[in-house]
Amino acid sequence: MKTTITTLILLLTLSFNSVACECPEYGLKEMDNESYEWSDLVVIGNVIKTGTNYQIQVTEVLKGRAETNIILGTITTEDGEFDGCSFFPRQKGKYLFYLERTMKNGKPFYMYSQCLGTRPLNFDSYPISLRTDKTKSELITETESWIKELRKIKK
Repeated sequence: MKTTITTLILLLTLSFNSVACECPEYGLKEMDNESYEWSDLVVIGNVIKTGTNYQIQVTEVLKGRAETNIILGTITTEDGEFDGCSFFPRQKGKYLFYLERTMKNGKPFYMYSQCLGTRPLNFDSYPISLRTDKTKSELITETESWIKELRKIKK
């Protein structure tokens, strides 16, 4: 019986570790550059529905093309598998999103990795990969400068 319980605990531990996402640490500029390269779509948008099937009202496209003004977010891949690094917004508000496109039932959905730079523009929460000693105010200023750079690239 003791062996069975130990085996069960070991299997549960291994299964949780297999879906865990390990993120590298970046400064803000490096994280934004990596995030931009990875993304199919970069937008500024308002989260209008939170949770695992979130919705974003796009206010500005900085890379790629959004098919509609409201895009659908998901944490599962095209084949319905949970992606251990996918994440979803927990609060409504205005965000900078780095998104990867996927299809579900013939409709476009978007995913974002918790390892990349998606974040609320007011920095009420920080990306997991961000390692910095800068103040919230400094991070907001750097984000605004980054967005200005992206607008120039987009033109």
